[in-house]
Amino acid sequence: MKNFIPKNSIAAVAFAALLSLSSAASASELSLPVSIEQVGKLKFLVSPELKTQLIVTIYDTDNNLIHSEAITSKKMFSFADLVDGAYRMEILDARKNLLKSKTFSIKTEVKRDLVAIQ
Repeated sequence: MKNFIPKNSIAAVAFAALLSLSSAASASELSLPVSIEQVGKLKFLVSPELKTQLIVTIYDTDNNLIHSEAITSKKMFSFADLVDGAYRMEILDARKNLLKSKTFSIKTEVKRDLVAIQ
């Protein structure tokens, strides 16, 4: 009877470990079909993994739609023309399911230097 409990405990731990490994593997296989990466100060590169149609939408702080565009390949988005504020970029699939979202802020900074003249 003493050997019965440890063998079952070892089997249960091994089974639990196997389940966690298989769920971790399936989670890593489920990657999003799009990436958003910042390129420079006011630019984002949106890259679909597959050649499927995606919809890129951009909203301001008040949730007003600023821009909407369908893409099927890499596209650079420049935000140099936007005024200071907080914005949100959303990537949707053809069925309008949210795939990825990124928030960003634009803030103009004025730098001043002190120069001593003798």
